[in-house]
Order: sequence, then structure tokens, then C-alpha cells
Amino acid sequence: MKTFVKENFFKLFIESSILILQLLIIYRVSSTQASEVSSSPPASSSTPIIVSSIKIGQQEWMTEDINTTVYNNGDIIYEANNEKQWLDYGTKKQGCYRKLMNGTYVYNGYVIKDKRGIIPSGFILPSYDQFNQLIKYLGAGDSQSGKATKSMVSYPIYIEEWVGDLESGGLEWVEIKTNENSGFKANEGGFVYDFGQASEGNCSYWWTSSSEGANTIVVDIGYCSQDPANWEKNGSSSLDCGYAIRAIKQ
Repeated sequence: MKTFVKENFFKLFIESSILILQLLIIYRVSSTQASEVSSSPPASSSTPIIVSSIKIGQQEWMTEDINTTVYNNGDIIYEANNEKQWLDYGTKKQGCYRKLMNGTYVYNGYVIKDKRGIIPSGFILPSYDQFNQLIKYLGAGDSQSGKATKSMVSYPIYIEEWVGDLESGGLEWVEIKTNENSGFKANEGGFVYDFGQASEGNCSYWWTSSSEGANTIVVDIGYCSQDPANWEKNGSSSLDCGYAIRAIKQ
């Protein structure tokens, strides 16, 4: 009797062990499949980018600067967080970007020349003439504090002006009231010198698709304390510098 009980107990133990082992195998296979599914590329990778734009006169502009960190095909754009990295990428003629402390993304000229592109479908990098058309439509004036500038920016502009008479007066920072009436919504920006140092303030700089010799023409509004080191009289700059990008409807 004891032998029969022991044999049945042993048989039950073996069968239970096999059942537990089978359940563990099934669990591991299920977990692996779930992991493989979760690591698949997200469906959003093919989702069209929604772009906010506004009609100003006969033109349609994006209402914010480009702020992507990848090219249109998904390749990453190199990030240059310091002067050495910026200079290295420029020396190699490779595209790079930097996010300024005020939040503006600036790109060196090799990014805008790259065939992979960073501008959303349906939009293009504006020419100097297209920027000029916008500024004329908004009332023109000087680039620092003219009528067009006041309606384009979303920030107050401070410029140095002589206050008082010649004997007792002096240079002081004077606020230029802006209104942002155009809906263009230019935020405080800046630029990066060809050697990698950043300068930012109550000003905005953008690349254009227009060239002047070996340089590319840049449009600026507002007031920064100084221009890039290799800034030409005609407003053109080398591809080694960094500026923001604002796109226009194609």
C-alpha cells in the first residue's frame, strides 16, 4: 500500500513539474512577442507634420521658425553645444544646429544646402526678394524699429539712443513698442558666429535662399548689440554661421 501511494505521488509530482515547465515556456514566448511588437517603429513616423501658417498679403508664411533636429528622411542633424563642436562641423562642411538659451533653433548654412532638407512639404526657404516683399507690405521702415519690424515681432525692442542735451545727456536703452499685428510672430532670436560663439537678444535673423558671391544673404530685424564677425555690408554671411529658418508656402 505504501509503495502504491509513493509511486502515485511521484507520478503526480512529475506531471505537475512538466505542466509548470510548459506554462513557463508559453509565458516567455508571449513576453518576447510582446516586446518585439512594442519595439516596432511608431505609427506616427509616417504621420504628416501639421504646420501653422498665416496669409500676409499675397504670401503665406509659417508662424514659427523651424525647430527640427532631424532631416526630412529621419537622419539626425548634428547638435553643436559648444564652440569647438560648431567649428569642427563647419570645418568639415557638415550641417549642425544649436538651441539658443532663448529657445530659438539656429542652423549653419550646410543644413540649408543639404539635399535631405528640413523644411516641411509644401513650403520652401524664402528668397531675399520674398522677405523684402513681406517687409514692404507691412510698411517697411528701418530694420531695427520700423513699422514692419514692429508688426512682425512678439517681443519689445530696446535700442541705444542719446537722451538729453549734448552736455548732460548720454546713451540710454530706450524701449521701442511693438504690436505683432501681422501675425508673423517672430520670437527673440540671435545667431552663432562662424567660430561657434552665440549672440542673442531682441532681434531675429533668418537664412534666405539668395546668394551674394560665395555667401548667402541673411535677413535681420530688431536690435542685437553686434553683427556676425564676417557680416558683409549687403547682409550676406558665410555658411559657417548659424541663423534661424522661417519658411514660406511654395
